[in-house]
Amino acid sequence: MPDAVTYRVVHETRYTYANTVTSARQLAHLRPRTTQWQTVHAHHVEVDPAPSEQSEGRDYFGNGVMRFAVDTPHDELTVRAESIVEVKSHVPDTDAGPGWESALAAPGVWGTDSELDVVQFRLASPMVPVLPESIEYARESFPAGRALPAAMLDLTRRIHAEFVYDPKATTVTTQVREVLAHRRGVCQDFAHLMISCLRSLGLAARYVSGYILNRVPPNKQRLAGADASHAWVEAHCPEVGWIAFDPTNGKVADLEFITLGWGREFSDVTPLHGVVLGGATQKLAVAVDVQPL
Repeated sequence: MPDAVTYRVVHETRYTYANTVTSARQLAHLRPRTTQWQTVHAHHVEVDPAPSEQSEGRDYFGNGVMRFAVDTPHDELTVRAESIVEVKSHVPDTDAGPGWESALAAPGVWGTDSELDVVQFRLASPMVPVLPESIEYARESFPAGRALPAAMLDLTRRIHAEFVYDPKATTVTTQVREVLAHRRGVCQDFAHLMISCLRSLGLAARYVSGYILNRVPPNKQRLAGADASHAWVEAHCPEVGWIAFDPTNGKVADLEFITLGWGREFSDVTPLHGVVLGGATQKLAVAVDVQPL
């Protein structure tokens, strides 16, 4: 396995409206995040119709955001983001590390990845509540004294094995309690479930939005736009830092994962959302293409 991979990522979103929209205001999380293991070599966003206003900045969590306004009447809006991103391998030894109980409370000072920054990800959020059911489900993976990375990986693999990936079973508003009851969902649901389990135990976990490289079977042609946005979890381990886990695929997230940003839950890092003036119903189409260079 290589130590680093460079990707070209194209993410195209198209809204088609039943009636003409007179104006739109949008907020986009489409710039991949620069981290210790990820470098953004190029990034460009095209909006059609062209925006009358556009600005870039960072949100509360430090993610790159773009705000734009379209005041030209339109019945279709297309946002196309293209990025060149290098990802380095960053998987720690999941068999080592402190016992998971040691992560429940430790004093610290405010700063990037410092304890007070970690503390906010121990707290419940609107889409990720602290639940007795989550504690009960997580307990099997967290016996007394077990190394924290090993416990989190075990929980990751159990969710992958015991829940069915079913795009028709849930919506963007489905609650964790429903996912636990029906054992079905998509990557957003499984990420929210795992975060709820960890936070319910008193551990820090955050929601990560990004992309994953889909492997093409031998003798099969890769289809443009066949990839998709993805969601996974980063959990904090003292003495190690943040470790990324993908409960949808049951593994540690590493070279195949391109990070857009992170927050408490899905609503903090939605790739694109906003408001339109015109009262039109809309159809949404999203195409993502991830290609190693």
